[in-house]
Amino acid sequence: MKYLIILLIIFTSACQQRGQKKPAPEAKAIERELIKEKPDTLENQQAQNQFDSTSRKEDSVSYSKIFTDTLKFIDYQDDFDYRYLIGQKKGENLFFVYNWEWTVNEEYNFRPGDLIVIQWKKDSIRMAGDEEVVKVVERVLEAKKISSENLHIQFLTREDRYDESVKAIVSTMVINQSYLYNISSPERAALGYIAFDIGNECEWGYDSEGNRALFCQIVTALNLDYQCSDTQLAFLRTWFSKDSIAIDKLKGCPTIPNSATIQSTFDEILIEKDEFNNTITVQSKITGINIRESKSWSWLQTDWFEYGKDHIMLVASKKTDLTEHEIDLNPDHEANNDLK
Repeated sequence: MKYLIILLIIFTSACQQRGQKKPAPEAKAIERELIKEKPDTLENQQAQNQFDSTSRKEDSVSYSKIFTDTLKFIDYQDDFDYRYLIGQKKGENLFFVYNWEWTVNEEYNFRPGDLIVIQWKKDSIRMAGDEEVVKVVERVLEAKKISSENLHIQFLTREDRYDESVKAIVSTMVINQSYLYNISSPERAALGYIAFDIGNECEWGYDSEGNRALFCQIVTALNLDYQCSDTQLAFLRTWFSKDSIAIDKLKGCPTIPNSATIQSTFDEILIEKDEFNNTITVQSKITGINIRESKSWSWLQTDWFEYGKDHIMLVASKKTDLTEHEIDLNPDHEANNDLK
């Protein structure tokens, strides 16, 4: 299906890369009720409350009672009338309404995998557009990080979304925007280097001075302007200045638009930063395609970097063997009926 969309892009040149809003939390997660009778307990010398929010009885006392709990931070979800902090406990994702500015307040700028202690209470909210509808929610009053965990963060993935411009379901690249608020310069350099010669939904346009420029999803997300811009090249060459092999690679600059007959693109990128050992690991799933010959290939790639205060170096890289496929780009064939 991904290949058919690339073919459609060639004929229409109208593919759009705008991200869409995350789906709203399920009502079950938002409307959990609290159990008054179940007391708070301590676990692992952390102030963790044992609560079963799916069966706690409603009463006036539970609305005033403040609970303390320890969760693994997952993400913030800010695409609704009410904003949610998502945490995980015992494998279950829990949603809490919150009211602080985490993008400008470092104390609340958590990273996925951080262990946080929160204070929360049962509350009710009125839904925008229908003030008569009252929802029972859990509202977090305070949150604090108590430890960090080295965790692979999903920087990029793909989702199937309907694209009105091509009248089809499109495999769309989705970048973790929350992660970008915490990203360090070495992480930007590592991801920028990985994406330097791999297509990442690049489309021709014009810069602020009217010059033709190739705008790419990852390059833009990393605040590196556009592909082959002075901003991108200066940043990468400065950070990789002590890596002669990387500098040699950065002497040129490939331009791979999403309409190219032969191209490669990312299906997933995971990144892990180990601050104790000053290392960064990037794992990628990559697919290549030759539309003219109706062939595709895919591989997994892992790159290891070491970094210092003002530099980074690629110390190792490993790729799996290529897996090759014949592809069918005929939209009338049964294999592609899901696009209709």
